[in-house]
Amino acid sequence: MAERLRFDTTVLDMDSVQLRDIAKPTVVIFAISTTGQGEMPQNARRFWKRLLSSALKPGLLLRVRFSSFGIGDSSYPRFNFAHRMLHGRLMQLGAQTFCERGEGNEQHPEGHSAAFRTWIVALKEKLLEAFPLPEAEPQIADDVFLEPKWKLEIAQPAGGAGYQNGDGGLDSKTGTGGAPQYAGRVTNDVPEHTDLESEATASEADPSPVLLPIKGAYTANILGNERVTAPDHFQDVRLLDLHVTKPYDYGPGAVAVIYPKNFPQDVQDFVDLMAWQDVANVPLSLVTSAQSMAGSSDSPSPLRHLELTETTLTLRWLLENVLDIMSIPRRSFFASLAHFASTATEDDRYQKERLLELANPDLIDELWDYTTRPKRTIVEVMMDFTTIKVPWQYALSVLPMMKGRQFSIASGGHLKQDARGDTKVELLIAIADPPSPIIKWRRRYGVCTRYITALKAGQRINIGVQQGYLDVHPNEMEEPVVMIGPGTGVAPMRSMIYQRLSWAEETGVRAPGKRLHGDILIFGCRSASADYFFRDEWERLAEAEGLTIWTAFSRDQARPKQYVQDLLRLNAERVHDALVQQNGKVYVCGSSGNMPKGVREALVDVLVERGDGMTPEGAEAYIDGMEKQGRYKQETW
Repeated sequence: MAERLRFDTTVLDMDSVQLRDIAKPTVVIFAISTTGQGEMPQNARRFWKRLLSSALKPGLLLRVRFSSFGIGDSSYPRFNFAHRMLHGRLMQLGAQTFCERGEGNEQHPEGHSAAFRTWIVALKEKLLEAFPLPEAEPQIADDVFLEPKWKLEIAQPAGGAGYQNGDGGLDSKTGTGGAPQYAGRVTNDVPEHTDLESEATASEADPSPVLLPIKGAYTANILGNERVTAPDHFQDVRLLDLHVTKPYDYGPGAVAVIYPKNFPQDVQDFVDLMAWQDVANVPLSLVTSAQSMAGSSDSPSPLRHLELTETTLTLRWLLENVLDIMSIPRRSFFASLAHFASTATEDDRYQKERLLELANPDLIDELWDYTTRPKRTIVEVMMDFTTIKVPWQYALSVLPMMKGRQFSIASGGHLKQDARGDTKVELLIAIADPPSPIIKWRRRYGVCTRYITALKAGQRINIGVQQGYLDVHPNEMEEPVVMIGPGTGVAPMRSMIYQRLSWAEETGVRAPGKRLHGDILIFGCRSASADYFFRDEWERLAEAEGLTIWTAFSRDQARPKQYVQDLLRLNAERVHDALVQQNGKVYVCGSSGNMPKGVREALVDVLVERGDGMTPEGAEAYIDGMEKQGRYKQETW
């Protein structure tokens, strides 16, 4: 939108920006999510720390004009909190807002797009008011194709835009007009490793086992990928056992990031649909377009998260490792496709008209019915729009990028290292295999979890590891904890239990046999026989160290239908004692939406029932106080 108003635009993550940089542009637009308990996302933490510096004086940002959009989830108590803090701090430092801030809500039936569609219209109006365009240079119409700032080219041979260095590699070199050229050297070698005899043999139908060159990643050996639900249960849940030779100390709530790959057959289907067969395996370069060179801003490479010096960049490699062709497309995807639609024949005109309908923000129901409801993927969309051929040069700007998926780490305490001292990372992962009510001929998959099902013991993958937001410390062992983790939400609770057990052993705060005494785990699943994760461990810890375990089964014919919030009410006296009398803490992990809301309502009921005349308003205020004191923490997804 800003480019169509003829602004020279640059998109950056916040941690890439210095404070002095935000005073240079005419306008700064922030988009930010909230994570953890009202905290900044990972790629904004450094920027926020700089913004909070006591050395900054009021009025420092008087030259800054800004607007902002928050990405939030109202199932969290601190809805859009990071966005509101950022907005307030900018105003405090003198920055001036020229458009009311917008706030998206994941719980809305249309998701964030509902609020975003309204906000961006207001943003455009305010920009045109503040920066009117001359009559001779009107805004660029929506049906005019905008040249992307980065595009693909055939890699030049030695002596051309890219050149081979002494060891046979292709280095970057400045080409025509000063545009940097990027290419990788050809290599089919699998990197050596010290822990396994050989790389696991992958089926030709599975993604390549060659490591994805993620910058800053940790290489993990896969020791196991076992299904932990009953064979006849509808849900496949895996316990993925990873060992990392590089040391990394993590605490409860930490996450591992797995970067998925697409399957070869899906890649080939897309190549065939786009008629890219002749160029699919040709080495390519990523270059800055001439149009973006005219501007003053440096736009970062879309592949900046990858180390490509040892990789041959081809369309096939990008489709398997980088481009998310198996995702459900967004409205912007159809808007991009419309630029490549012809009007030569009646079929061409019909398909272009249909694309424009799906790209129209006023026809959101059309988009929902065509994409989200049937879970239709980009590959399947292109099977419908057979007249559309995306020029391969624009693949990185038209197709969405594949992002790493975060999974809560389930290991903690003594489970964080193996006998050799390698770092252990255990993940409890529910495989997404949702049925489609419309498309019956092709199964639905979660892009990342389908990739996880193909991983074999003995194989290696590159993962990211990040500290989470639960922020647990050894000095908390004096107080009990109430841990609520239904389904795979029990993963971070397992990490916490073993970490608290380890801390109790190290500090001697609790006597042997009572190292988990007072701690309560509330776990919910469908049935005791199908998906009661880590049951043997809980029973052993209950007997050996005094852990209290309460279970709720929602589909077990031998037991009453219960959810975790029901157990809070049934054990109101014990819960009240732990939280009020003993100043304990609550941790809630699992699916966002109804579960965390139900847990909070149940805790209000417990406080009212056992709180000596406490009103519902007083109970809400007490829980708000727990949040502010760090005694009520929620990590849901």
